[in-house]
Amino acid sequence: MKWLRFGPMLLAVVIVCTLIFMPADLERAAISSNNMKEAAASLDPHVFQGMLMQQKMLKNEQYLPIYGSSELYRLDKYHPTNYFKVQPDGFTPFLIGRGGMYSLVHFLNFASTANQLKGKKIVFILSPEWFTKTGLDPLHFKPNFSREQAYNLVFSNSISPKLKQKAARRLVQFSFIRNDGTLGRLLEDVAYPGRRQPALRLADELKGQMTYKILTLHDLVDMHFIRPGYKKSQYQKPDRQLSKDNWNQLTLSAKKTAIHDTGSNRFHIDTSLYKKSIQHHLNTFRGYRKNESYAQSPEYSDFQLVLDLLKEEHVHALFISVPFNGRWYDYAGVPKQRREVCYKKIADEVRKNGFQLADFTRFDSKPFFLQDTMHIGPMGWVYIDRSIKTFFDRS
Repeated sequence: MKWLRFGPMLLAVVIVCTLIFMPADLERAAISSNNMKEAAASLDPHVFQGMLMQQKMLKNEQYLPIYGSSELYRLDKYHPTNYFKVQPDGFTPFLIGRGGMYSLVHFLNFASTANQLKGKKIVFILSPEWFTKTGLDPLHFKPNFSREQAYNLVFSNSISPKLKQKAARRLVQFSFIRNDGTLGRLLEDVAYPGRRQPALRLADELKGQMTYKILTLHDLVDMHFIRPGYKKSQYQKPDRQLSKDNWNQLTLSAKKTAIHDTGSNRFHIDTSLYKKSIQHHLNTFRGYRKNESYAQSPEYSDFQLVLDLLKEEHVHALFISVPFNGRWYDYAGVPKQRREVCYKKIADEVRKNGFQLADFTRFDSKPFFLQDTMHIGPMGWVYIDRSIKTFFDRS
């Protein structure tokens, strides 16, 4: 009778314990090939704020991960995820990014997938707008921060202690992380070892391990409910006609599209955006960035964290450096000389660390690479597609 009374409760305890102590390999095994296929172009934030889908994807040679930020949402027909459907080259792009995903956000992503990244080919799109005086701020960081990935960093043995400590010291500079109870204290322990009594640290480690496991289980559930993270207006279907065109023809057709879409104004900004948000307020934008400098920024150090981790894991990375919209930034009060300082520092940082760079900053003052003040347009995607294909075929 006692068994009948307490049996369901004991069974529930067994099920909960089984889930909590489930090995990571079994969690990843529960993600199907169809789940990965749906996630590849979804830009669902759950994918890049989690770990399990990315870990499984990186073990699959079919996928080429492309990391970036808001430019990935410009899903026109020349966008890599659409172009490489009509002109396959042995890989499927897997998109990881959204607005506000600066280097430090990507570092946490990479740290949580370090074992799977070893020797992998990846593409990383760099936005010069990240490298302001302030760099990453809480407004952009907090919505993209992953507690699961941060706990993973605390407990990880996959990256060197020195790099782990450097990253933890950067993370606890943000008050919303530093004040996050157990997680904040554990990160401070990594950043500044020996600051607390071992018993207190052990108690937090036990609580942290339990919280971390619950977060990974939540991650696993989310991966079975992938939804597009973009608006319908941001997406264009693949165009099968593009498979017949060579690179010169693609560039010309993309240029025609860009001329049509941005020809209404001297800044070559998409007409609908220009008329809606800029045209009637143009004078308010004159010189509004005149005090902005890109020579010194905490973003350069954050980017170095990314480079250090990728070097440790011997990742074959292609970095893509996109330009500012030079005409717009001239008007906004940031002269070309200041913009070129940023371009040079990015290029030097990439090259001195031994990575490949596709540098498109020569289009700074030329129209049509971008479609607005910062996002890649049709012609820009054609150049990037070509660089991705060359990188994939040669590396």
